[in-house]
Amino acid sequence: MNDETRIEAIKCLRKEFNLDSSKRIKNTWLIGGRIPPAYQERIVHIFQVLLRQQTLKTREIIVNF
Repeated sequence: MNDETRIEAIKCLRKEFNLDSSKRIKNTWLIGGRIPPAYQERIVHIFQVLLRQQTLKTREIIVNF
Protein backbone atom coordinates (compact mmCIF):
# COMPACT_ATOMS: atom_id res chain seq x y z
CA MET A 1 0.00 0.00 0.00
CA ASN A 2 1.57 3.29 -1.02
CA ASP A 3 1.39 6.48 1.07
CA GLU A 4 -1.53 8.01 -0.83
CA THR A 5 -3.60 4.84 -0.46
CA ARG A 6 -2.65 4.52 3.22
CA ILE A 7 -3.90 8.07 3.90
CA GLU A 8 -7.14 7.30 2.09
CA ALA A 9 -7.51 4.08 4.10
CA ILE A 10 -7.15 5.97 7.37
CA LYS A 11 -9.78 8.48 6.25
CA CYS A 12 -12.17 5.66 5.32
CA LEU A 13 -11.63 3.84 8.60
CA ARG A 14 -12.17 6.99 10.64
CA LYS A 15 -15.43 7.66 8.82
CA GLU A 16 -16.68 4.05 8.76
CA PHE A 17 -16.07 3.34 12.45
CA ASN A 18 -16.53 6.88 13.86
CA LEU A 19 -12.99 7.07 15.22
CA ASP A 20 -11.09 10.21 16.20
CA SER A 21 -7.41 9.26 16.19
CA SER A 22 -5.66 8.75 12.84
CA LYS A 23 -2.43 8.08 14.72
CA ARG A 24 -4.03 5.23 16.72
CA ILE A 25 -5.46 3.67 13.54
CA LYS A 26 -2.09 3.86 11.82
CA ASN A 27 -0.03 2.54 14.73
CA THR A 28 -2.40 -0.08 16.12
CA TRP A 29 -4.37 -1.29 13.11
CA LEU A 30 -2.16 -0.73 10.05
CA ILE A 31 1.35 -1.14 11.46
CA GLY A 32 0.60 -3.32 14.49
CA GLY A 33 -2.04 -5.47 12.80
CA ARG A 34 -4.22 -5.50 15.92
CA ILE A 35 -7.63 -4.99 14.32
CA PRO A 36 -10.68 -5.69 16.49
CA PRO A 37 -12.28 -8.97 15.33
CA ALA A 38 -15.69 -7.32 14.86
CA TYR A 39 -14.18 -4.92 12.28
CA GLN A 40 -11.89 -7.30 10.39
CA GLU A 41 -14.26 -8.34 7.59
CA ARG A 42 -15.26 -4.76 6.75
CA ILE A 43 -11.65 -3.53 6.92
CA VAL A 44 -10.48 -6.25 4.54
CA HIS A 45 -13.18 -5.20 2.09
CA ILE A 46 -12.16 -1.51 2.37
CA PHE A 47 -8.48 -2.40 1.82
CA GLN A 48 -9.31 -4.56 -1.20
CA VAL A 49 -11.22 -1.73 -2.84
CA LEU A 50 -8.48 0.81 -2.13
CA LEU A 51 -5.73 -1.50 -3.39
CA ARG A 52 -7.72 -2.21 -6.54
CA GLN A 53 -7.99 1.55 -7.13
CA GLN A 54 -4.25 1.95 -6.47
CA THR A 55 -3.47 -0.76 -9.03
CA LEU A 56 -5.65 0.92 -11.65
CA LYS A 57 -3.96 4.28 -11.04
CA THR A 58 -0.54 2.64 -11.37
CA ARG A 59 -1.54 1.01 -14.65
CA GLU A 60 -2.80 4.37 -15.97
CA ILE A 61 0.54 5.97 -15.16
CA ILE A 62 2.47 3.17 -16.90
CA VAL A 63 0.25 3.29 -19.99
CA ASN A 64 0.40 7.08 -20.22
CA PHE A 65 4.15 7.17 -19.65
